[in-house]
Amino acid sequence: MVKLSNPALHEEPRYQPAAIIPLKQEQSLLDWLASTGRLEPYVFVEHYYEDEEDDEEEVVEQYEYETGEIDHLEE
Repeated sequence: MVKLSNPALHEEPRYQPAAIIPLKQEQSLLDWLASTGRLEPYVFVEHYYEDEEDDEEEVVEQYEYETGEIDHLEE
C-alpha cells in the first residue's frame, strides 16, 4: 500500500480540543483597499427625472374613485 504524504492534512484526537490556528498578521481588507487606492468614498447622486411627476400622476389617477364607486364597493 502506498502512503501519501500531505503535510496540510493530519489527524487530531477525537475527544481533545483542537489546536488554535494562529492569526496571520496581515492587513484587513479595508486597509488593503485604502492602501492600494481602491477604496473610494460613497458619492450620493440624486437622480431626478422630468417624467417622474407624470408617472406619479398616472398612478394616482388609476386609484382615484368617485364617491359612488366607493359606496358600491362597501355594500
